[in-house]
Amino acid sequence: MNTKLWPNQGVSQHHVMRDYPAFRNTAIRYWERRRIFYNLALIPPSLFAYMVMAGLAYVGDPHETHYGYVLFWFALSALGANICYSFAYALEFLFGCDDPTSRWLRFGRTTAFVGGVVFAMLLAFIGGRNIALMEFYEQAKRVG
Repeated sequence: MNTKLWPNQGVSQHHVMRDYPAFRNTAIRYWERRRIFYNLALIPPSLFAYMVMAGLAYVGDPHETHYGYVLFWFALSALGANICYSFAYALEFLFGCDDPTSRWLRFGRTTAFVGGVVFAMLLAFIGGRNIALMEFYEQAKRVG
């Protein structure tokens, strides 16, 4: 690590943001290009959990699916997932550095993205399960 001080400054080169606008644009480009993959990765676990739990809740009994109710909750879940995805910019603020040799640029972004997608898939699975159960209990209130 180069700890030489810049002339007439009391800050090491390692901690100085040399080109903040370019770094910001690079960070936005990195995260926004992956947002679509993130959203697509959340669809299979949420739908799988919904279908399995809806099948278990009704145990083969014929029932009416309220698509408006279900789609509302899936859309609200997608909105929440995208708000959580936006917290990646907080990581950029905390750990970001425009030095090409920084660990954040080499490993940190990818690790944060993969870890975040895996965790979000777990939450999407739980969300799909909960949506199926909410639909079941909503119908149970109407019937009895």
